[in-house]
Amino acid sequence: MSSAWPFSGRGEQLARLRSSPAGVVVLGPAGAGKSRLVAEAVRGQRGVAWVRATTAAAELPLGAFAHLLPASPPSANLLKWASESIDAAVLVVDDAHALDPASAALVHFLAAQRRVRLLVTVRSGERPPDAIVALWKDDLLPSLSLEALSLEETAEVLAGALDGKVESGSLTRLWRTSQGNPLYLRELVLSGVLRDVGGLWLWHGPLLMSTTMRETIAARIGDLGPEERSALEHLALGEPLGADLLASLTSPAAVQGLEGRQLVTVQADERRLPVRLAHPLYGEVIRASCGTLRTRTILHTLADAVSSSGLRRRDDVLRVAVWRLDAGDRADPSLLLRACGHARAVRDLPLAERLARAAGDSGEAWLALASILFLLDRYTEAAEFFTRAWSAPLSPTHRMECAAMGTLNLVWGLGRHDTSLLDEAMGRTSDPGERQILRCFAASVRLHTGDLDAASAEIASALRSPEPLGTAARGSVLTTETPLRTATGETARALECVTELMAVLAEEPQAKPSIAGLVLDNGAVAAAMSGDLDRADRLTAMLSSGEEYVGSWNRVALQACVRRAYLLRLRGRLSDALSTGAEALVRLPGVPTIYAGPCLGEIAHAHALRGDAGAAESVLGRASGLALSTGPPTDLPLELARAWTLAARGDVQGAIERALEVAESPYMMFTLFALHDVVRLGRPDLVADRLAALPVDGVLAPLFARHAAARTAGELLSVSESFARLGFLLYAAESAARAAARYVESGEPRRATGAETRAWALTQRCQGARTPALVGLSLRGLTPRQLEIATLAAQGLTNREIASRLVLSIRTVANTLYAVYEKTGTPDRKALAETFQWIRGLPPE
Repeated sequence: MSSAWPFSGRGEQLARLRSSPAGVVVLGPAGAGKSRLVAEAVRGQRGVAWVRATTAAAELPLGAFAHLLPASPPSANLLKWASESIDAAVLVVDDAHALDPASAALVHFLAAQRRVRLLVTVRSGERPPDAIVALWKDDLLPSLSLEALSLEETAEVLAGALDGKVESGSLTRLWRTSQGNPLYLRELVLSGVLRDVGGLWLWHGPLLMSTTMRETIAARIGDLGPEERSALEHLALGEPLGADLLASLTSPAAVQGLEGRQLVTVQADERRLPVRLAHPLYGEVIRASCGTLRTRTILHTLADAVSSSGLRRRDDVLRVAVWRLDAGDRADPSLLLRACGHARAVRDLPLAERLARAAGDSGEAWLALASILFLLDRYTEAAEFFTRAWSAPLSPTHRMECAAMGTLNLVWGLGRHDTSLLDEAMGRTSDPGERQILRCFAASVRLHTGDLDAASAEIASALRSPEPLGTAARGSVLTTETPLRTATGETARALECVTELMAVLAEEPQAKPSIAGLVLDNGAVAAAMSGDLDRADRLTAMLSSGEEYVGSWNRVALQACVRRAYLLRLRGRLSDALSTGAEALVRLPGVPTIYAGPCLGEIAHAHALRGDAGAAESVLGRASGLALSTGPPTDLPLELARAWTLAARGDVQGAIERALEVAESPYMMFTLFALHDVVRLGRPDLVADRLAALPVDGVLAPLFARHAAARTAGELLSVSESFARLGFLLYAAESAARAAARYVESGEPRRATGAETRAWALTQRCQGARTPALVGLSLRGLTPRQLEIATLAAQGLTNREIASRLVLSIRTVANTLYAVYEKTGTPDRKALAETFQWIRGLPPE
């Protein structure tokens, strides 16, 4: 990785600088990239002169311009002499806020004369000379405020610097840590905080600060008085702090002074005035300069001060517990467990683990630790602590949680279909609410392992309880009902459940993080099944919306990546699906997991739809070591990918048979798409009746049925238009391609050309899609049977091998190939193989 970064991320601002005839004043904070932007604007131009203002040069009149002026100034009209002495078409004045008064007056004079084009940079937060301020105040030059890089601009800068993509979570963390400051961003990356993992850059380890960055930030902080330094130390170790509290621990004058120097920010929050450091990296520098004993003293003081107020706010418990631990104080186990619950609720799972371990040896502490280890995908460790907790004294509520979470760890974590803990817990309690919750967990297990009838019965039993559902029981029912209704095709009810449950979670500050992830993910699937890809995208965005649902919880980030890849594939954006799938892949834990099947299935599926059977097979080959098979949700994504991998190999019949096997699943999210895959593979007659009778809510299932029933080219074009309106562009392209073939068969070449044009236009938006229908678009004179035989022949199979695979006579294969050669203009198998490589966008061997 080179330290000379390519310029990127400021395209709009660069265009403004280049297009302004008189010049521009560029305003921005230190490190915003003002000088780099101006340098890029004048790169390659002739007649450019640079003036760089410094504190030393400001000691002398016109000191910054000394290198451009003759040695002997005149006795009168100094400004005119100086301006006439500057022989440049473009004058760049860098850091103009540091100019001496005479130099500033010269810049103003040049701007008024308009004899030279001026590009001037000024650091915001400084006090420039009045003559410089007048440049934009008096409209002599337009001003351009250089704001912090946006997240998208940061991604562009990093892509150019690293020649690769940064994983989305790491990108967000870099952007937040640097606050979009290009200098800080560059120094963070050069410090080695990113690691290349399979072509994707990930944040790893603690934050590292280079010497250059540390010195730059220390210079920005500047000299501090004792009380100011104390205030910054308290903030660096405990922000945010109330203004009154910070002032009482240090001094009001110090806090006001820091705000005036823009080193801290104070923003009203209802009746509070929280004080924060103006930049997160200030805290890194301050903490590094604060000794161990000083740090412990401040943390102890903070813990005592906030505790004395009665821990009134929800986050006070967590903050005080962490301060006590870091200060080396003996903390109350009950405080640590309360803090652990809060850390888990805000998705800081590593901190929650630390707090649970510090809480000591008790059934409640072991249960908290076991649940967190489960969420961290450390299933074997989790099982050990669930066993300890189960054998220890527990309250009824904790006993129920141990049974529920311990069972999920066995099923989802270790692949063991063991519900004995749930059964024993059910026998121990007579509380209606607890029994409802336990039934819901049992239903979740039944649902995941493939028994929809048993899951439905458990939910029905919970809903029939004579007691009204409490908040916890209601949440449990909705959490289980959402995936159940999605699986049964009742997508409207599933989406209602999502809305109801999110409202419940909004009122429950200690909601378990697994609930939101499970519900939003299933809601996205339900929305896609109903034909509403936009709503599916919104729900997935909520699932991956940074701190709100993910935090440091890798599992939800992985789940969100898989779901985004799924939705991108449905939209036909196959390259984007592969890129997102790669992000999911690097998040897989180092043990077999239920998330590997859907993840690998999506990646292989996208490769197969691009016609790259080899890449798809390679991905599928990894499933045996990574994928934990527990039921249809983990297994069937792989099976659908295998169907399309067969199609990519030319075995369309094998692909149809595999898709029909998947379609036997009672899970409508798989049945719906598997049946439609048979239509896409050219055999709508096999599934038209089933699609027409499929009990799935929404507009998509009826559209799939229309596709299967379409017999004429016009009907297929109508289906294509409907798919396009919904955003299913690959399906739209395939339908249009089939329509073109029908027009050819019916002898309507002009209409065939129109349909083919539409199909090609749609295909260009599908990022390299090469499905059988689209290959037929390139070889539109071939029948489906001819195309199937041609594909196998192009792969090097002999006539005998093709005949054996397709259960045909060798003579039939030979005659069909002769017809293929005639229609494609190819003389032999070698030329046919080259033609197929060209169709797939591959260079001929």
